[in-house]
Amino acid sequence: MTTMNYIGLDVHKKTISYCVKDVSGRIQQEGKIGSTRRELDCWMKTLPQPWTVAMEATIFSGWIYDHLLPHATQIKVAHPLMLRAIAAAKKNDQIDASKLADCLRCDFLPECHMMPAAIRDRRRTLRYRHLLVRQMVQMKNRVSGLLMETGVEYNKQRLHKVSYFRELLSANGEVPPSIRPLLKLSRETIKRCQKTEYALVSSLQRSGVGRPDQEAQNRSWRGSDHGTDVGAGDRRCLTLRLDQEGHQLLRPLRRGTELGRQGDAYAALEAAQ
Repeated sequence: MTTMNYIGLDVHKKTISYCVKDVSGRIQQEGKIGSTRRELDCWMKTLPQPWTVAMEATIFSGWIYDHLLPHATQIKVAHPLMLRAIAAAKKNDQIDASKLADCLRCDFLPECHMMPAAIRDRRRTLRYRHLLVRQMVQMKNRVSGLLMETGVEYNKQRLHKVSYFRELLSANGEVPPSIRPLLKLSRETIKRCQKTEYALVSSLQRSGVGRPDQEAQNRSWRGSDHGTDVGAGDRRCLTLRLDQEGHQLLRPLRRGTELGRQGDAYAALEAAQ
């Protein structure tokens, strides 16, 4: 009768420390390998069968999880803060790997949910879009700041319209020559961010996020019992839905009074991410 082998992985940017234990807690193997797919493949050939793995959730966990999943009996990802409370002790990479293997073997591992790869890919794209939007807002605020610093009068509502901005630079004699290159550079940066943001949203729609049935779901998320809009746009609905599909951070929001707190839920989601 074959018994399960329990592996703890302490993952870092360039190395992975591992510890393999049997069901009694006796160490079968331990060591360190490079954080590359090639070295992981070579390492898996040396493992006793069958085996299950535990690792801490980090920025590197996703690709390692996907690479090991076809070969392992089971892979579990541990919540870092809860794991620190359980396995607090004198720490180094090898001890951390051993503690992970023990928590897995004794069923003490504070497991967190690992999103499917498709959801993780979409969320990565959506977060990158969020970064671009923040940069666009910063550049627009900088344009306004440059004009206010030099006492230039401008129309706040029309400032970032292409025709008005061009007219402001060409016909307004109050704009000093010293800030003209900065204004042009800021405007070019805003245009590049807008084009990239549009391309990212288009890629999400091509991947199936923008299908008619999902657009109807967006409308149901925005609606209320009185048919009024509660301020949730398509992008916010998409962010909430991707996390709902992963069953991690948010429960499905119901219509009516609970949906009225959607802004608070979105803020909590961003803080957790």
